[in-house]
Amino acid sequence: MSSPTPLARALEPLYRAYLRRLDEMAARLPTDALACELTARDDEGKLLLGDDGFPVLFDVADRQSGETFEVRGAKADAPAASEVQVGSLRLRLLPGNWEAMPLACAFDGTPLPEDAEELANLIRAWALLAAHGGLAGQGEPRGTNGADRWSGRVHSLSIELIGDELRALLDLGTCPPAGLESLALALASFGRDRAPIARATLGGHAPEKR
Repeated sequence: MSSPTPLARALEPLYRAYLRRLDEMAARLPTDALACELTARDDEGKLLLGDDGFPVLFDVADRQSGETFEVRGAKADAPAASEVQVGSLRLRLLPGNWEAMPLACAFDGTPLPEDAEELANLIRAWALLAAHGGLAGQGEPRGTNGADRWSGRVHSLSIELIGDELRALLDLGTCPPAGLESLALALASFGRDRAPIARATLGGHAPEKR
């Protein structure tokens, strides 16, 4: 296995803190009733999709009672570094929660509408791949008790453009930190053909849901 990248090492504390919260919640349920990252279905058995088009996932569920639980950190977790360099991109890292991770990409000037749309498409494409577990193999999404119970998937995404800044909110779910390296590299390369990204920030306070 290759050595972790500086980005993966910096994000590891946030990821591990989230897995710890998941394990603590899962430990409250009987083993035979526990369901991890359970997808939701309608009465006809079809997957329920969120506004982002991704399957609706519940962090932990009780199969016997039907109760579902979403894990949320009470305070922000601190990364191991405040900034990392990925290619030409200098990525600022702020304390935050893995399950509600803001990503802000500020363009160098006012972007053309097609540039903003293309950046949004890039982030969606990465998140869609991750939501299907395509990046799970880049880490070991295991609980602290060693149980291979977590799927390594991103759970949800929302995106909006505010002025010259594209803002995304990611529930990174159990996607490992190494999975974000490909996103950061793509953001670094974005300016080759489109409006360049002047600065990018991962983490910080997650906005309230509307």
